[in-house]
Amino acid sequence: MRLRPAVVVTVMLLVAVVLQTTLFSQTHLVVPDLVMLCVILFALTRMRPEVVLGVGFLAGIVVDLLGSRLLGLQAIVYVVVAYLALRTRDRADVGRIVTALWVGLLSFAGAVLLFVVGTLFGENVVFGGGVLRLLFLVPVANAILAALFGPMLVRLIDRDATVFRYA
Repeated sequence: MRLRPAVVVTVMLLVAVVLQTTLFSQTHLVVPDLVMLCVILFALTRMRPEVVLGVGFLAGIVVDLLGSRLLGLQAIVYVVVAYLALRTRDRADVGRIVTALWVGLLSFAGAVLLFVVGTLFGENVVFGGGVLRLLFLVPVANAILAALFGPMLVRLIDRDATVFRYA
């Protein structure tokens, strides 16, 4: 990865982590998982797959260190979601609606994985009040944000206006 895309990716992840761990963690409204959204959108860029997986892992470790969850829980979820996004990214470049649905499905898969793995490792996810928000509202919020800002972020990283075409 060249210097400019590396700087853009780093700034995007820092903004996403700061917003997710400070501002959105204090609100009880619909809260998107901005870091997961960024990791999914990085799969649509021309970044090498190994870099996307590494970025997902490092972003997950940072979120785990700043949050109160089990260390490595978010990291493994982000890596699995990044892998699924890389394997299915050819189905997402059809249009804005399809991309939003794709991001929503991957966010739902990440939320289910976080729910299952968190429950297995002793997180009180099953009995907490945030199960509905985690499983349904987060993917919807991520899908809406992907439809609105996804093309801009992908073009910003790739520096190419024709990479992410919409019908």
